[in-house]
This record gives sequence, C-alpha cells and structure tokens, in this order.
Amino acid sequence: MALTPFNTLDFDWDCNFLVKTFKKLKIVKINHTLSLFLVFILAGCAINREAVIPQTASTTPQVPGIPTEEKIRTASGEWTTARGGAGGAPYQDPNLNTFKNFQYTFDVVGSNKVVKMSLSSSDIDVQFALYNPLGELIGTSSSGRSSSQSFTLNEGKYRAVVCAARRAVGKFVLNVVGVNSDLGLIPSQTLQSDTQNWGPLGGGGKEKTFKNHFYTFEITDDNTSIDVELESPDTDIAVYIYDELGQVLNSNFFSERYRFLLTVAKKGVYTIMAATGNRGSVGSYRLNIFGKVNDLKRVESQVATIKGNWINNNSVDTYSLQLNPNSSPLDIEFSSADAKAIMDLQNNVGSRITYTITSKNTDYIVRDNLPKGEYRIIVYPGRNQGAGAYTLNVYGQFSDLKKL
Repeated sequence: MALTPFNTLDFDWDCNFLVKTFKKLKIVKINHTLSLFLVFILAGCAINREAVIPQTASTTPQVPGIPTEEKIRTASGEWTTARGGAGGAPYQDPNLNTFKNFQYTFDVVGSNKVVKMSLSSSDIDVQFALYNPLGELIGTSSSGRSSSQSFTLNEGKYRAVVCAARRAVGKFVLNVVGVNSDLGLIPSQTLQSDTQNWGPLGGGGKEKTFKNHFYTFEITDDNTSIDVELESPDTDIAVYIYDELGQVLNSNFFSERYRFLLTVAKKGVYTIMAATGNRGSVGSYRLNIFGKVNDLKRVESQVATIKGNWINNNSVDTYSLQLNPNSSPLDIEFSSADAKAIMDLQNNVGSRITYTITSKNTDYIVRDNLPKGEYRIIVYPGRNQGAGAYTLNVYGQFSDLKKL
C-alpha cells in the first residue's frame, strides 16, 4: 500500500490545537478508550517535534581533480580551402605561432589547478599545444581525431593553439575544464592578393628585380608571428621578405609551386617579392599573409620595350633614363635573332657600373639598390656581328627613357 506524504509542520499545529481545545472545554473525565487515544496523539506530537527530514544523496558524477561546479569551456573552428587550410602541426614545424592555426587564451585562478583539455575532429587529425604566461611551450597533445591531456597549472593567462597538417581542411571542437574564463580567440587578419600573372615576358627568377612582383604590408604588433604563402598552378616559385632597410629577413627559394615563410618580426612596413623559380617562367599566382597585419599593396613599377636596329658592326645605341627612388633595382634585358650584343650600364658621367662580359643573342643585367639619378644604357654588336634588329626590355621604377 502506498504511503501518502504529509506535512510535519501541519501535524505539529494540529497537536497543539487539540491540547488547547481539551483544556478550554475543561474535559475532566475521560474514559479508557479516549485516554489511549490522547496518549497516542500526544506521543505522536512529541515524536514529530524530534523528527529530522532525511537528505537525498548527490548523484552528480565526480571527475578526479576537476571541481564539478566549473563549466566546460568550448571553442570550435574550421579550416577552409579559401583560407588556405591549416598552418602545420608540431611534428611538421616547430613554429606553432602561425595564425593559420587557431589560437586561444584562457585564465587560471589559484595554484595547482588541474585543467583538462580535450580536442576532437570528425575530418582530420588534429593536435593542440599549450603555452604558459611567459610564452613558453609546456606541452602538446598527441595527433589524431581525438586526444585529451590534463595539466596542473598556476594562476595566469595561458595560450592554447589548435593545429593540423599544413593546408589540411576540416573542423574541430576544443573543450577545456578547470579554467576561470571562456576561451578567447586571439584576433588576426588575412591579407590576400587577387590572382596575379607575371605576364608574357615571365618573372625574374631568384634575383631582386621588377620582372618579379613586389608588395608592401604592415605588421601592427611587436614580436608577432607572420605567415606568408605563395602558390602557383603553373610554375615553380620563390618568395622573399625584406625589412625596412631592404635587407632579406627571410626567404624560401627552393623551386616548387607552393612556398611559405614563418617569421617573427617587430611592427613596421615590410616588402615581399613574389618571384618565379626561374627567369622568364610564365604563370599566375596568389599571395596570402596571416597574422597581425594590415594594408597589402602592390608596388608600382614600369616596364618598357624598345625595338632597335644596327646598321653595321660599328653601330652603338645609347639610352638614358631617370631612376626615381633610392635603393631600387634596375633590370635590362636584350634579345636578337640577328646578332650577338654587349650591354653597358653607366652613371650620368659615363662611369661603368656593370656590363655583360661576352656577346650573346640573349642576355640581361640586374643591378640592385641603385641610388636615384640618371643612368645610361649602351648596346652594341659583338665583334664581327654586323647589322641586325634587337629588342630591349627595361624593368624598374624609372621615367624619361629615351634614345640619345
């Protein structure tokens, strides 16, 4: 038979009311049955006054070392093809600071706090790394579709990096228990060029020349990591980063169709050269930059094509131009199906700067970091070459190109 619950406070009030009522009515004679009834009632009242309501035992599961009152902090993300995929895992590259990966911060309050981190993906193998408040790497998880690891941490702000193989595409979920803040995604920017082309004359190879393409961009934070990648579907490529003084900060010139650079640098304006792997190679490319970066701009330059002709072996053609900025490269390219030639580059007073050593049907001169001013290009046929037509291509930041 089921028992009906009752309110013990109501029961206690009924006992008091019954006693007071008997006294008020001045009932003196009570028969035996009534006496037993009153004893029963009064005993029940006494027992009720001493009763303790039992407490229900907690059934909340306990996780060793992790207080149950703390929340599960969750972050999720996705690497897409449009953004170039992931930035690389620790077993591929020791630099985990690329913003092609996802970087989060969280706070720990107190000492010897146990923090459990769990990472999963239904698409790709993923991995996480943890950095302490001093920026030191204190641990990495195993790589796989699912991994977890516990850390004993002291008070401070920590950084977690979620990573996957370079250019991998897929989603992930990161759960963290035992911390005192949500997971804050560290903001960063992605700069992307449109699809560009080196044109029918091709790129300049691995030399610093405006046959290649130059870009400037700004790093907005000090000592931050930037990730520069260049990709071409058509030809092998190379990529270079120059500092504000024009010195090479980093480079990747091993000829492949996908190249990238990971660099830590202070804030300022930097220059990138997007180059072909070999001089004269043609094709298209795209440039991507990831990090605390801003303001990607293509550097303007000029290319001029001159058609010339020698009437005999003693012909000499002289051209002049004005180089506009300081420390700028100049590239002069000669070709002829009829005759071999020699080229000289001179300053405005006729002093030789450089020249081609032997006469050829195709040749070029590249001079880096020339100061602004007037220069002369002298072209003449080699010994016993005779008359012939030629083409001269000039690349740089110049004006007022003319034949003297």
